[in-house]
Amino acid sequence: MTSEQPAGVGLRERRRSQTRAEIAEAAIDLFERQGVAATTVEDIAAAAGISPRTFYRLCGTKEQAVLDDEEIAGAMSDAVAMLDASAPLRPQLVAFWREQMADLEADVDGHRRHLRIRRLIGDEPTLLAAALRQEHERDERFVASLVDATGRAELHVRALVEWQSVLIRLAIEEWVRASADGADVRLQSVYDRALAALVGCESV
Repeated sequence: MTSEQPAGVGLRERRRSQTRAEIAEAAIDLFERQGVAATTVEDIAAAAGISPRTFYRLCGTKEQAVLDDEEIAGAMSDAVAMLDASAPLRPQLVAFWREQMADLEADVDGHRRHLRIRRLIGDEPTLLAAALRQEHERDERFVASLVDATGRAELHVRALVEWQSVLIRLAIEEWVRASADGADVRLQSVYDRALAALVGCESV
């Protein structure tokens, strides 16, 4: 009985993830065609082939339909569990985010979807506000976990996490801009350039 439970849980999670992906795809299509304000939860649910009740259970708001962060939140939690508390924290955070970007670029569909979402965030104020709120809440949890895991001062950890957030935002904004201009750019390369620029600022 115990051996069957994980398989059942795994199947439910896969179905849930698949439904979330279908909701996100439907929401992105609708947002691109008619904008966030003109799109209703009912529109997204109908396009995804689910009931509004299922939509609210899985997403909560129409903005959240394209801002699912379970995967990255899980990766951040794993990173905290695996970090070396006695080693400098900044290089470990840099390595973690470079790995996340490499994983994203290896996932062709995920890469395309993420780029479309980021373009929408740049064009839609309500999506931008929701994305910034989500990022702030995620970073707050990350800071608390890192403080617990390393014993470092909260101010030190918070400064590093905020520095990293600025770096990621710079990289993504440049990636979206360059892609819109038709350039074939790798997100990880843009991140490395933004990192070099920010590190270079330290000697100015």
